Amino acid sequence: MSSACDRRTLLSFSFILAFAHSALGLTAINDFSSRDHETNWKSATFLSPKFSQGPGSVQNKFYFDVDFPRGHIAIKEFNAEVVDEAGNSVPLHETYLHHWLLLRYYEPVGSSSDRSKIITARNSGVCQNHALDQYFGLGSETRRTETYVPGPYGIEVGNPAEIPDGYEEKWLLNVHAIDTRGVENRLGCTECRCDLYNVTQDEYGSPIAKDYVGGLYCCYDETRCTLTKGFEIVKRGLYLKYTVRWVDWVEGIVPVRIYIFDVTDTGKRIVNKTDSHGFVGCQVEYTVEPCDKVEMINGCIDSRRETMVIPRGGDVIYGVAHQHTGGIGSALYGQDGRVICSSLPIYGHGNEAGNEAGYIVGMTTCYPQPGSVKVLDGETLTLESNYSRSEIHTGVMGLFYILVADPINIPAHSIGNEIVQPMRKLPTHVAVSLFACVAIILAVGTAYILKKEDVGGYQILVIGDHETDWKSAAFLSPKFSLGPGSVQNKYYRDVDFPRGHIAIKQFNAEVVDEEGNPVPLYETYIHHWLLLRYYEPVAVGGNLSKIIVAPNSGVCRDALDQYFGLGSETRRTETHVPGPYGIEVGNPAEIPDGYKEKWMLNVHAIDTRGVENRLGCTECRCDLYNVTQGGDGTPLPKHYLGGLSCCYDGAQCRLRKGLEMINSRGLYLKYTVKWADWDVGIVPVRIYILDVTDIGSRIVNKTVIQGNCQIEYDVDPCEKGGMIDCIDSKRATMEIPHGGDVIYGVAHQHIGAMGSVLYGQDGRVICSSKPIYGHGRKAGDEAGYVVGMTTCYPQPGSIKVWDGETLALESNYSSSELHTGVMGLFYLLVAEPANSTAPRVDLHAG
Repeated sequence: MSSACDRRTLLSFSFILAFAHSALGLTAINDFSSRDHETNWKSATFLSPKFSQGPGSVQNKFYFDVDFPRGHIAIKEFNAEVVDEAGNSVPLHETYLHHWLLLRYYEPVGSSSDRSKIITARNSGVCQNHALDQYFGLGSETRRTETYVPGPYGIEVGNPAEIPDGYEEKWLLNVHAIDTRGVENRLGCTECRCDLYNVTQDEYGSPIAKDYVGGLYCCYDETRCTLTKGFEIVKRGLYLKYTVRWVDWVEGIVPVRIYIFDVTDTGKRIVNKTDSHGFVGCQVEYTVEPCDKVEMINGCIDSRRETMVIPRGGDVIYGVAHQHTGGIGSALYGQDGRVICSSLPIYGHGNEAGNEAGYIVGMTTCYPQPGSVKVLDGETLTLESNYSRSEIHTGVMGLFYILVADPINIPAHSIGNEIVQPMRKLPTHVAVSLFACVAIILAVGTAYILKKEDVGGYQILVIGDHETDWKSAAFLSPKFSLGPGSVQNKYYRDVDFPRGHIAIKQFNAEVVDEEGNPVPLYETYIHHWLLLRYYEPVAVGGNLSKIIVAPNSGVCRDALDQYFGLGSETRRTETHVPGPYGIEVGNPAEIPDGYKEKWMLNVHAIDTRGVENRLGCTECRCDLYNVTQGGDGTPLPKHYLGGLSCCYDGAQCRLRKGLEMINSRGLYLKYTVKWADWDVGIVPVRIYILDVTDIGSRIVNKTVIQGNCQIEYDVDPCEKGGMIDCIDSKRATMEIPHGGDVIYGVAHQHIGAMGSVLYGQDGRVICSSKPIYGHGRKAGDEAGYVVGMTTCYPQPGSIKVWDGETLALESNYSSSELHTGVMGLFYLLVAEPANSTAPRVDLHAG
């Protein structure tokens, strides 16, 4: 190899490619997802026409030709909220914002009174005409849902080439608000229950179907919801206050297409004017029926799915769902089952505007790195919308908004202050050397992909797609036997694992039988598996007292020390460590003298074949295991209803009477590790495991201890009624000792889970993760079980946590019934910023 292509040059293939692109005259783009470059953005705040509301009244008006920035522009952000005449924010428990919509249209110049000539300029679809045509629209979640369009992208409006001759572009605003002061049933009023509005006809005088319990047809403009007796009616004036941010359109801004999907989309469209039955296309709203209390399925969760075809694909730039009270979250999947975006509701916890307890006050959003998430022309997408079924919900919605752009290759321009500039041309001799390096890398890489190695008797295959230097090996745990109702919770020391100084890139696991077949969760429930790293003296084989645990980076010391760990979600949860990052292990400088690094595996599995109560067994209910003492013989407290102390190794869950003999069988945990040999170009990550039961206390001088991370907790069943809607929302705060760039995030929850969110000290969403419930019988899709958790892979540098920052972890479960021994954990991978010389923020200064 020539000296021009030395090891330093070969450290980063992306570095080489960047300069190769430069030599070819291609361009680079700075900062896709941050909001740091807003110096050239323009901003204006407007008020809708004033509307008056008294207790119980409904406002659902359409305002034509509202104030809006004019000219050929790129919209970058749109926010709105309801305010009173003094400009104060109005909380949702006084005026519930069902929705607001902003629609674009063209109107003949000088004929504003003739609405018949209006031409709607709708979004890119995919619903039928005159359904979900809006450019922007939210509801109760409006104050805490991000709407900005990142990087060089923008929503293009005001383009003279698109406006028909003799027309001008205008905007229409629809505001649907319900005054719930003094109403008899606040949740029922916000869900437009027909009996509470005392209506049998819609606003056009057509009879409402008898099976239509509630929705938009019952809470139209000027209707009134039932008030408590004697409540005084006091009207007040309100406005929708909306703020628009934009930049003037210039060449180099990348236009995005707006797609709005609806989980009620029947897929049918009107072919001719006579085909106008009521089940064409997007229905917009639907009813969630209450569950049967004996059901285990999804912990009383209504999971609705629908498919739709996206006409034109591209890079997904943004995604968010729209749901109502009782919403648990929504996910959009590609045709191959990949998660395109998942979005979780953020429920309030107080009384102030933007944090109203029991209401959805925000939805989490997706801002994928451009090019990392794509949809294809004509791809069939699947939309899933999940709601609590603890009680009836009427008129709910399951919408999903995404912004899609054509892949970018943009000339030099300044967009706002977001600079898009060509990289500098290289001197000829440097370019030649770099191209020589690229040729060598490509040649070596191609050969390497075809190479196989043998490591410790296991065949190792190097795989492609930016993984050319990854190695892979599959191992089996020691065999364990389980019969119906039995529990296995053993620890295996010194299990097989790749050796040497390496960067772990991925770790997956599942339970298999002796033939290697995946075992479904309804037969063997995987409560959890954990992999822990430790150091053992070279000369001492069996002396456990000399073992030194090598834990993760915290924050629950002496608890949750594992490097890897999942449960029932193990098959469908992404675990890969992206880009140049890796989990560093086997570093000789970290291993104490005279010791060697080893790995310990814990497998906790419950055989639920033939049990009396499958959910109860998986939740380790003490009465079903007939235990009053823990595995160590310690008496259990009377208030301890279920959890790890009741389903210890060798315990037996109650079987159905008369169950025919079912034999025990041998099982294994099969685990697959992918790794790369350590190199100076790999960026190490720190593993943090956060626990919503963390009470913050720590051991002081070995004498004071108060709990720390409790790991598990119970969800008590709710009392019916009210706005909380049978959702148990548990929060805890914890300090992260050493911050950096967040590279990956995922939650761990059990059956009944609704999702988890990690917030920064300033209230920003660091990561949200929602459960994926199964819908079938095969392993990996078992109906009613959490078979996966959605993950976060932010663009490096776009999501940061700071040294000593206080984070808030929220874990949400359905409380429609008792759940015991549940968990609310959150895993984060954090790395030093690429520019580690950047100043750190002192959150405690001043």
